[in-house]
Amino acid sequence: MPATVLSPDFVNSYLDSHLGERQVNKIQHGFPSPRYWNELSVPLEEIGDDRRHLRAAVGKSPVFLYVGVPYCIKTDPGKCGYCLFPVEEFQGNAALENYYGYVEREAEMYREQMEGSVLAGAYFGGGTSNLYRAPVYHRLMDMVRRLFPEISEQADLTLEGIPQLFTREKMEAVRDSGMNRISMGVQQINERLNSLSGRKQTTKHVVQSLEWARELGLSANVDLIFGWPQQTVDNMLEDLETLVSWDVHDITHYELNVGGPTDFALNRYHELPSTLANLEMYRAGRDFLLDRGYQQLSTYNFRRPGDPAARDFREGYLPRFEHMDTLGLGYAAITFFGNPALPSGRSWSFINHRSLSQYKAAIDHGRFPVERGFRHTPDDWLMMLLFRSLISTEVDRTQYRAAFGVNVYEKFATVWDALAERGYAEITPERIRLVGDGAFYAPMISALIAEERYRELREEVARRKKEESRRPAPATGVPLPMPATGVPLPMPGVGSGG
Repeated sequence: MPATVLSPDFVNSYLDSHLGERQVNKIQHGFPSPRYWNELSVPLEEIGDDRRHLRAAVGKSPVFLYVGVPYCIKTDPGKCGYCLFPVEEFQGNAALENYYGYVEREAEMYREQMEGSVLAGAYFGGGTSNLYRAPVYHRLMDMVRRLFPEISEQADLTLEGIPQLFTREKMEAVRDSGMNRISMGVQQINERLNSLSGRKQTTKHVVQSLEWARELGLSANVDLIFGWPQQTVDNMLEDLETLVSWDVHDITHYELNVGGPTDFALNRYHELPSTLANLEMYRAGRDFLLDRGYQQLSTYNFRRPGDPAARDFREGYLPRFEHMDTLGLGYAAITFFGNPALPSGRSWSFINHRSLSQYKAAIDHGRFPVERGFRHTPDDWLMMLLFRSLISTEVDRTQYRAAFGVNVYEKFATVWDALAERGYAEITPERIRLVGDGAFYAPMISALIAEERYRELREEVARRKKEESRRPAPATGVPLPMPATGVPLPMPGVGSGG
């Protein structure tokens, strides 16, 4: 790495210029950003061979499954005022069940690749996954068991949804199907603030859903957003106090991601708390939860011990450090597959079609419904895992040395040292841990660590665009593929729908 990149002067200048910017969560979910995923042909057969070879070499491998739903109920303003995820407006149960039939067919395409794998966890997200009628949850888990006959006893099998769409019948079907956890995108308990999003949930909906979950032995997570329009530290703390009083053990408390052509970005930006106020909210929320016995599991996830139904689910879950296999099924779903033992360029991130019609058309033609992907070098894959480690606020130096043969401290020493000097990190021979406000700034830290590689990727994109501009237009009139956008990844946990 050139000395001028990530030199002490550059690192400190970068930190000084970015500390005052909004911290968004999407960059943490993977490296690089989807806007750089420009491989239009992803070799699924090669990936299948690599999966089988790795299993033959190291035995049964853990897989995390994500199953997405494209639909959300209509709101005014649209997409709850803030959502940046690719979604479709709900068209009724017939369209939803038709879509699910395609997901079953896609799962069948992967069955041979998954033979010998163990399901380490599953997340049914979206979109809004509790739009399904009660019997469909049994079908969902039947599909999962066909794909993964072996499911870990500790597997966390989570259904994401919104409170007003849960019924006791649905919740009972969720439990009886074999799922063991629900994650509710509540976002605001304060009904006045919640109404700004056009969502119709009430406090009664939230309380009732939590009561059903507890009665049926389901673990329950609640997502709350801070940095909401018109929100103050006081009404944020009131919401957290309410969740604690309801005995919610698992809370995700994350910063609002504002951008794109959303109502909050276009019409309510002036009502948003300042970036300094967001930092104050993060500190106040973190300290409030820690004082009440919660443990901070990741940048935005907090859990209080003692939930009899809970498993050790963590956002950005990695069942084995050196190996990642997250299979995404459905519209706009993401797959991550890689291992340091693979040859260069054999680790991948890819996304399914973000056009529902194209997703269905691919399956109708017997093709994997993949839109585009990114082929990782070994250094790219190290960066991917490092981003995941920063989610958990801790980088295990021993693991990186064993997997990659590198000293991850020395590789980015100027960054870690600058963070330590500012009180954002603690460095020991065994690990690097984000402390104080370090977890809040994890997105910025991730971007800084990747700065050199992102410069290279930006140059590659510019070069590709220049080459494409010189090509003649297709004779058929079919448009050239558009570059990938910066749409956030639909990953489990932080803001992945609901």
